[in-house]
Amino acid sequence: MSHQNPHDQIELDSRQQRRRAVIGSSVGTVIEWYDFTLYGLATALVFAPLFFPGGGQLAGVLGAFATFAVGFGARPIGGLIFAHFGDRVGRKTTLLVTLLMMGTATTLIGLLPTAETIGAWAPIILIILRIFQGAGAGAEFAGAMTMASESSDVKNRAFTAGFPGAAVYVGMALATGAFALLTMLPVEQFQAWGWRIPFIASVVIVAFALYFRLRVKETAAFEAVERDGEIRRAPLVQAVRGHWRVLLSGMAIFVFALPWTYVVGTFSVSYVTGTLTVAPTVALTGLIIAQLITVPAVLLFGKLADRIGRKPVLIATAIFGIVYAFPMFLLFQTESSVLVGIALILGLAIVQGATIGVSAAMLAELFPTSMRWSGIAISREIPVAIVGGTAPLVATALVAASGGAPWLVALYLIVLSVIGLIGIIALPETLHREIPSADATTGTRTKSATEA
Repeated sequence: MSHQNPHDQIELDSRQQRRRAVIGSSVGTVIEWYDFTLYGLATALVFAPLFFPGGGQLAGVLGAFATFAVGFGARPIGGLIFAHFGDRVGRKTTLLVTLLMMGTATTLIGLLPTAETIGAWAPIILIILRIFQGAGAGAEFAGAMTMASESSDVKNRAFTAGFPGAAVYVGMALATGAFALLTMLPVEQFQAWGWRIPFIASVVIVAFALYFRLRVKETAAFEAVERDGEIRRAPLVQAVRGHWRVLLSGMAIFVFALPWTYVVGTFSVSYVTGTLTVAPTVALTGLIIAQLITVPAVLLFGKLADRIGRKPVLIATAIFGIVYAFPMFLLFQTESSVLVGIALILGLAIVQGATIGVSAAMLAELFPTSMRWSGIAISREIPVAIVGGTAPLVATALVAASGGAPWLVALYLIVLSVIGLIGIIALPETLHREIPSADATTGTRTKSATEA
């Protein structure tokens, strides 16, 4: 009877833990972006007349998009609070809390009475639930990026870190698919009860994600820091003090990448179906296809970044954003189903596909374990609040100011892409570098990538 080599068993257990960590982080990301996409689509299609009926169509749309932005205002608050606990208490426990917070808020939105029933309380409660949704989501993705990166091999970190990024678009596609099917209902039925179904169904996805999260162990990187007594009392403060240059460059990347997500995935639906004459079902179908194509695109760009480096991929993507902004709106203005679909695919699959996983790996390689979640959360969630959640609101206002023309929105995207390009250039290349397990300023264990 053969006996397995203990070393082989340890390696097998390690691989199994890495797989569970990647799955556990990714399924939570599915629910995060299922929730957020649902809210964005409902904002574009139903929240204005149901929760903001006074003041005319434009005022209603702006009011609905304002609540969309409120959730993103809550993201850095929740993200930074939970990042503190994620770096002090651990990745697993904190991610369980954020998952439950998000899922509960989303389900309750589906049960919320409209302004016709409870008057001004309807938008007030909607805003409160949106704040809780945003606070949970603000920590969720930064935590997922941290867990996936810490559970990866140095040779394929961008690929592995891309799985939560790819899960973003699985969640988006699920939400968009549900809405696309429900828009086939008569308008009266869709606005009366149809839009609520995907929100209430969120509870099923949460239960599925919770099952996988409970099976995940704490990451070995965090356990090592905890064992060696390197847990920081104030990881957020330490990240700002010791790594502010990296934080500024990291924020610049997301200042570029995030508005593209919300302009393409949220504002464009409102624009092509409202200002233009594209049918909602056609627009949503095109968006679903773009989201599904983005899933493998994220992983393929991660593979590429693991071969040629993080910076070449990110720099090329920022340049693409600068060049593509005006042509994207030209494609929208054709009102052709095929060309509108192509515009959506290019906007998501390239800009987001090439940035979401690659930036996760790069930032993980720049911040030490004791403040990695905090560093990623600061880099990502502050831009989310400033230019991410506000992007549909800003884009809607720019189109209104220009009499229905989209060119100011294109210029807006170009400026943000230039900011991203500058931030990317300022960062060091981190290809094939081990993630730093301790802060270089302490002189212990591994140096930070910025000091290597």
